[in-house]
Amino acid sequence: MKVEKDEAIRLIFWELTARCNLRCVHCRAEAQEDFVFGELSTTEILRAARDIREVADPIVILTGGEPLVRPDFFDIAGECTKLFTRVALATNGTLINDNLARRIVATGIQRVSISLDGAKASTHDEFRGMEGSFAQALAGFDALKRAGASVQINVTVTRRNNAEIEDLLRLCIEKGAEAFHIFMLVPVGCGVQISDSMRLSPEEFESRLVWLFEKSIELVDKIHIKATCAPQYFRIMHEQARHKKIGNGDLRGEGKADGSPLHATTRGCLAGSAVCFISRTGDVQPCGYLPIRVGNVRESKLGDIWRESEVFSSLRDPDRLTGKCGVCGYRTICMGCRARAYAETGDYLAEEPDCPYIPPRVRPK
Repeated sequence: MKVEKDEAIRLIFWELTARCNLRCVHCRAEAQEDFVFGELSTTEILRAARDIREVADPIVILTGGEPLVRPDFFDIAGECTKLFTRVALATNGTLINDNLARRIVATGIQRVSISLDGAKASTHDEFRGMEGSFAQALAGFDALKRAGASVQINVTVTRRNNAEIEDLLRLCIEKGAEAFHIFMLVPVGCGVQISDSMRLSPEEFESRLVWLFEKSIELVDKIHIKATCAPQYFRIMHEQARHKKIGNGDLRGEGKADGSPLHATTRGCLAGSAVCFISRTGDVQPCGYLPIRVGNVRESKLGDIWRESEVFSSLRDPDRLTGKCGVCGYRTICMGCRARAYAETGDYLAEEPDCPYIPPRVRPK
């Protein structure tokens, strides 16, 4: 199976562990307190990393669980920063003090993301399942900034915190965050347990993304803004750019245009076409929210899995989409969230359930 040049592996989310000190209600990884049997060893992780570097130089995001609970974290991170040009860490921030922050920076990690799920401690702590976690996450943020780290804030949006998003963005700017990424909830892992009444409706979803685009233009010189797990944001970017008469040369709808290699603007859902996920046990998936096993790095090299997977092949072809996504004129820049389609229907090529846009070809006459 031939892989085109523009289908190289550009981003890998690598789940180092399921272990975590928090119990977040929306956790994809369904975090555990203790070691989970089957987690890749240090040797296995480093071997797989070297295999990946033979075929690609993707952005590698070390995630979990909470990756910092692994005693070998800095052995892994140190080797990855030698192998790959761009390595990032996704953490809840609560374990980071000044000493740990300095070690993270010294290891060569270029970006650290911390999740804040509200502008108020009560909102965040309820999400995270631990009183005081908001204050601890902010303390970790401050330690990282003192150490000279580039820090990104992530927020998963639900009706619990939707009213606080603007205040949270303001807080991020005040504290000097380099990036602000909004995640739209995907109902997998613990996220399945969040009631439908807490999920944004497609119309609320759309409204929040329009707001995000407007902020990305307004704050373009202050902070990098991005929507994640919201591929329809790319349709909204184009629609709003036309509406506001923003020329193609000025369309910087994903925020701060500072030349950072971690700020690449591409298109919507990249699962299987530019992005993949490696689980704590070595399973390879199109993304962390799409629980379809296409191989395992213990059994095969990731480059071989990337080239040979039929699932990956189908995800690279917009013409394989069905329902309204299959006839949508924006499908090549959006693709719809394949994980939400799978969670809703069991078919990862089905239409995106949380997008209210109706293509002209299926509108009532």
